[in-house]
Amino acid sequence: MKSNEKINVIGHCRVSSSKQAQEGESLDVQEGIVRAHAERNGWNMVKLWHENYSGRKDSRPVFNEILSYIDSHPEHRIEYYVFRTIDRFTRGGTGMYDQMRKELLKRGVSMIDTSGMIQPTKNTLEELGFEYDWSRHSPSEITEVVVATTSKQEVTTIETRMIGQEIRLTLQGYKVRQPQDGFLNSKIHDTDGKKRTIMVEDPNRAKYYRVMFELRADGQLTDKEIVDRINAMGYRTRVFSRWNKGHSKIIGRSGGIPLDVKHFQVHILKPIYAGFMCEKWTGYKPIKAKFDGLVSLETFNKANRGKVFIEDHGDGTYGILYDYHPDRRIVKKMRDNPLFPYKSVVMCPECGMPFLGSRSRSKSGRPVPYYHCSRKHKWIGFNKAVFEKIVEDYLHSLRFRTDETESMRAVLIDRYNERKSEITQEAIAMGQSVVELEVQKQQAMDAFKATASSVVRRELEKDIETLDAQINGSNAEHAKIK
Repeated sequence: MKSNEKINVIGHCRVSSSKQAQEGESLDVQEGIVRAHAERNGWNMVKLWHENYSGRKDSRPVFNEILSYIDSHPEHRIEYYVFRTIDRFTRGGTGMYDQMRKELLKRGVSMIDTSGMIQPTKNTLEELGFEYDWSRHSPSEITEVVVATTSKQEVTTIETRMIGQEIRLTLQGYKVRQPQDGFLNSKIHDTDGKKRTIMVEDPNRAKYYRVMFELRADGQLTDKEIVDRINAMGYRTRVFSRWNKGHSKIIGRSGGIPLDVKHFQVHILKPIYAGFMCEKWTGYKPIKAKFDGLVSLETFNKANRGKVFIEDHGDGTYGILYDYHPDRRIVKKMRDNPLFPYKSVVMCPECGMPFLGSRSRSKSGRPVPYYHCSRKHKWIGFNKAVFEKIVEDYLHSLRFRTDETESMRAVLIDRYNERKSEITQEAIAMGQSVVELEVQKQQAMDAFKATASSVVRRELEKDIETLDAQINGSNAEHAKIK
């Protein structure tokens, strides 16, 4: 290297998490320190990497990328690898630190930290004019090993303290991490005066999940029909920001798409919507949360139809059962078969589920209609004519006292008005959704007229077609519910 040539170096800045990238000594702060260190020494910073990744993991994609860059650019003759401090370089302990240092030394690159702890390597046989791998030695090597070990131990201490407390709070029914869709995180003061996190319903999104469970529990609509109704009410998935590798800049958005059947069925299985925590930290056992769910336990169990069943033991504890109910949904050839008017109306005395209706052939080959049930119990069946006569005779024999009749009338009217209000709210939400979609469509059409770019026009045409389909779907659902 000529005396007037600058020394080429590369830089590396690392944080462990997205939160750390935004707070504390962020990537931008580290970059400023690393670049300033290179400028003070008169070095030429050829390239600098940002990394948002845990320093204690064995796989280090960005570090491997750095090694590949050095190998593929021998013309740069990189002399130094500059970083903030050893704990920003790695938290994997002495073994990982030594391995990464050797990988750099094999390429003729020495490590330099801006805190000045790492000292340049010296050849202990320099005065004799010889050099071996073992004769290269750094005066700060012991200190570096101690710091690398301490950095790893710090991780263990910090993670034990933080994760341990989060597990304890979860077992007590409090919320950690971000809220599920339909909820918002909120702080409360516990009995010991400390702040704890619970979830409260999201005023803008809770309605979608409540209607999902209620319609599924009601059992009158297929999953596809429920999904169509929820989308007609204006449901779209939450929108999230997509960040660059260093988590320093938003590069796009994701989400904002309609619900599909697959994700609907995933949401229905989540006990959190009934107010129960059930995850790895609870041993996959349901624990009553310190906050209410969006639906009752009864509605949750009905909506899941035995796929997931939360059992109340009656002593403040709960259990969770899978594939529990015998009443799995059966696709009916005719939902409203006029041949069996009391099908799905009269309940079986054994299992409490509605009687089904079908025709079987007698020995003579003549079809005989029966009301029957055999859901994991002995088959019970009644001849259609006999069954209907018993039901009708019972109904005709009913006599109500005047006061009971008035009470029943009041209850029926209240329930009718309640359900009417619910349906009206759903219809209003669907109408608002159509209006919003029409506005988006008009904006897309205005943009289409204003642009001359063929590429932009093609994308806008796709957007307009998608909006048209959504508007037609919402209008169809709106007409059904009205």
